Amino acid sequence: MDRREQIVERWGAWLPPHPHRQWVLDQVVKGRASIMRPDRDAPPLLLYEDGGSMVLPQVRWAGEGRPWSAGEPEIDPEGERRNTKYYDVCSSVDEFKEHVASGPEALADERANIDRLFDDIRHMIGRMYRRQREYSHFADRLREVLAELEAVEIVDRAPSDEGLAEIERLLDAGTPAEAARLNDLAEQVRDVASRQEQRLREHKTAALAVLAAYREVKGPRDWSEDKG
Repeated sequence: MDRREQIVERWGAWLPPHPHRQWVLDQVVKGRASIMRPDRDAPPLLLYEDGGSMVLPQVRWAGEGRPWSAGEPEIDPEGERRNTKYYDVCSSVDEFKEHVASGPEALADERANIDRLFDDIRHMIGRMYRRQREYSHFADRLREVLAELEAVEIVDRAPSDEGLAEIERLLDAGTPAEAARLNDLAEQVRDVASRQEQRLREHKTAALAVLAAYREVKGPRDWSEDKG
């Protein structure tokens, strides 16, 4: 099952009808948008990296013009979630400029729509600001982990090499070597390996912390095919 099929299997009941759903699938597969359902009593949202948040079944785009949402903007009383008309600020600004170009009378006639565009812009700017703060926290965590990695000792292997070489010399000498001496040298080798194992566990712990930080900043977004 490819990524598109997985999306359809999970969200198919909420996806907009053809041909609009194709655009949604393209955006999610490319990592430009993600589908989330923060409210179990409401339809899922298509959350775009550029700030837009559109009610998934209301997304419309048939190949021409700007992708848009067919629904009303207010979708929760607290205003934390919003059904933006467009998926990014640029599209909202472009529509506003079209109204400006139509003249003062058109601006007055379209005031309610313009107010909606501006509220959308504020919402999108706010979402992207919060998202940037999440990336800033991610950077802080990476710096912490980097410091932890740099503090991990790289165990000197020389005592092990020297111990093994001395054991081989004693064994090749043709005279019986003292058992205690051989055992001491063997333990010298073991000590190097034991310290290496411990340091490697510390390296792994730090590496897993990087993975945890990545997963936290990624959230439920699918970046598997996103090329940046």
